Amino acid sequence: MNGKLARRSSLFLLELMISILLFSLASAWCIRLFVTARSINRENEELSRMQNLAAGYAELFLASEDFEAFLVEEGAEKVESNGILYHFWYDRDWNICGGEEAAVCLEAVITRDGDFEKCSFSYGKVGSGELIYLLDVEKYTKREVSS
Repeated sequence: MNGKLARRSSLFLLELMISILLFSLASAWCIRLFVTARSINRENEELSRMQNLAAGYAELFLASEDFEAFLVEEGAEKVESNGILYHFWYDRDWNICGGEEAAVCLEAVITRDGDFEKCSFSYGKVGSGELIYLLDVEKYTKREVSS
């Protein structure tokens, strides 16, 4: 009788160990999924923020008479090249900062071609040189002559 009871208890312990092993594997897999989901969510939040900021600057560009003065007033760094290049540096909390502690850079390139003024807004990660988001906007600047 004692041998039968010992076999049942050892079988029960084995089943219990297998169950604990399966639950621990399932929980590890779920934790991995939660971490991956959080990472994807953070990337999507950053992309959404970039799109909203670029769209806002594009609307200001289209509506403004002196967009360049606005950019300088906002704290953009101006660089002369083929067009006029402005840099905005953002830290991880999306506050405008200097280039040293920046995580993301917005570049606004303004070019003039005849009666058209074009602005290209691009976002990229600092250090990697990777372009994440690009928005090109164009407006007609010639005024009508009144008679």
